[in-house]
Amino acid sequence: MNLSSIANFKDNYENSNKSSGSCGQILKCGEVGQALLFNGATIGTTVPAATITLDTSKFCNPCIMLEFSSNIIGTLFQGTLNFQLYRSCKNQLPIPVGPQFYFSRPIPAFLADTFSFIVCDCDSCSNECCTYSIVVSAGGPTPVIGNAGVFAARLAAIIVDKPNHDDDDCHTCNKLCCKDNRTILKCGTTGSVSITPGTLAGTASTISTLTLNTSCLCHPCVKLEFASTIAYSSPTTMDSTVVNFQVFKLCNNQLSPIPVGPQLVFSVPYTTVIVPPATPGFSGTSTFSFFVCDCEICTNECCTYSVVATTATADAAVTITNARLSAIAADNNCRCC
Repeated sequence: MNLSSIANFKDNYENSNKSSGSCGQILKCGEVGQALLFNGATIGTTVPAATITLDTSKFCNPCIMLEFSSNIIGTLFQGTLNFQLYRSCKNQLPIPVGPQFYFSRPIPAFLADTFSFIVCDCDSCSNECCTYSIVVSAGGPTPVIGNAGVFAARLAAIIVDKPNHDDDDCHTCNKLCCKDNRTILKCGTTGSVSITPGTLAGTASTISTLTLNTSCLCHPCVKLEFASTIAYSSPTTMDSTVVNFQVFKLCNNQLSPIPVGPQLVFSVPYTTVIVPPATPGFSGTSTFSFFVCDCEICTNECCTYSVVATTATADAAVTITNARLSAIAADNNCRCC
């Protein structure tokens, strides 16, 4: 390729980028919230759990994927919790977005587990500033028995422009942006750990790590997602094991890692009630997944994130497998001229 061809190629590349006028995508995370429902809460009792406010003014044809994550902890909890996402724009009353999601326990139990889901909203108008909120309500046929807390509740959103625009007028709403936002996707190592009855409290194991370089991002925001499979068993209904999960970050020349986001708790569900003809003892499997956000990152940083599982109590046998941490890092503002 001669010099003139290189120059023409460069000009065409820059012109095509400038004419696209697309923000690309934005990643945003809401604040951590919680919702509490106490013994005797009647059917229909509602409590807000998490909110996030999004500005789609830099998008022509926005489509939003909203993800909710929480840690539900119950004390002899029996009942059903309904989760509904609502959207409120400008002076409008809140309207539901997507279906309801349900968390239910048929008999009173002590428990700690994660609860998450995804809802898409591709019917929002451009140039709008909307607040999305998760509302938790008591459902099912009877009032709540025991207490339930929805902790570490958080909404995160990825906004993109839907493809296949049919008219050039679309680009007029993106005059402020002349470069696509950059996005990084990375997956960490896969790990496992076994916890046996008698494991000492405070025993910690790193079960997944990843290293992320955000030097190519201007205003980086990182959403870290963790997923695992947990198998458990016990010869009695009275045994339980509690494991705490925490994400840590170690950047550049830091001497020790710092925590990122709240601590999440898993416990083997156990109950003092044995329903005939059931016999003592139980076993089961469940998924344990959550996300945390890290939007307090300095530019030109290279950080290692890790998930550490710490045993709090150990009476039942627990095996954590398929544990993996992944990350989506993006500019959380348009890359403007």
